[in-house]
Amino acid sequence: MGDSTWFWLAGVLLLQAAQSIEGAGGAVWTYSGNTGPTHWANANNSCGGNSQSPINIQYSPAKRQSYADFAFQGYSTAPSDATMELYNTGHAINVNLGSASKGFSVSGGGLTGTYHTAQFHFHWGSVADLEAGGSEHTLEGKAYPGEVHFVHYSGTHADLGAAVASGSSTALAVLGFFLELDDNDNPGLNPIVNNIGGAAYAGNRSAFSQTFTFDSFLPADRSRFYRYSGSLTTPGCNEIVAWTVFEDTIKISRNQLNTLLRATYFEAEAGHEPEAMANNFRPVLVLNSREVHRSFERSGTWRILPAWQVIGLGVLILAGF
Repeated sequence: MGDSTWFWLAGVLLLQAAQSIEGAGGAVWTYSGNTGPTHWANANNSCGGNSQSPINIQYSPAKRQSYADFAFQGYSTAPSDATMELYNTGHAINVNLGSASKGFSVSGGGLTGTYHTAQFHFHWGSVADLEAGGSEHTLEGKAYPGEVHFVHYSGTHADLGAAVASGSSTALAVLGFFLELDDNDNPGLNPIVNNIGGAAYAGNRSAFSQTFTFDSFLPADRSRFYRYSGSLTTPGCNEIVAWTVFEDTIKISRNQLNTLLRATYFEAEAGHEPEAMANNFRPVLVLNSREVHRSFERSGTWRILPAWQVIGLGVLILAGF
């Protein structure tokens, strides 16, 4: 069987898995209006569960926990037979991994066993105001311009779809990285930025002519992270995810993020033209009785101030205090 056939089969399997992740029972959902996040639970009961994601992460309440180092396979050097493609799901932009996806994996870091990488995808805000936020998780109340999720399934399952269907609370391990604006382009993101036109509309897919390495755009330090049990952030909102959210960010230039935003569109609603893919993030939800753990101690007194404290300090400064 040729490489192209393998890639096609892998694409079909990933599409089926994505559909099982992104929707339950064919229910229509969007990020706004009557089918937006506040209404998801009407069609997907799990979206109203007690262990939903994303959440606001806070350093101080999070409990310090010692973890072994992460071990990443395929992140620095892609497997020789690896294939990758851009895919517009109608809700987000994915980078799907082909038939060699089991050559990409993560273990350690407190995870139970080895998790195979299936895909990663983007959540972001809008070109109207990149600073206004677009990340799903927030850190001390601060939203970032975007967030990248690396989706992995437990090696105890045959594939992503089987992992989701299992209902296990640790079926998936998702690694979340905030996108942070930088003055310079992130060269590691150029393969995605330069090829985004091939995934402009829902259902579009575009194979990369050559693979690229994840380490080329990820933060080098991945020792500082938060861990909690949560859910998929899209319907059906299955509570099957061991979440890892890293403190160090992926840098992206304003030009790169604008290019991604201006080139992509949501799935069109019946009788309407497709709208620009903007603000495709779920707002934060309550933690309830769950605990958040962190892998590190911050040196000194450095911390991110919540927005209300920043505003308060500004008022005091202007008042001459």
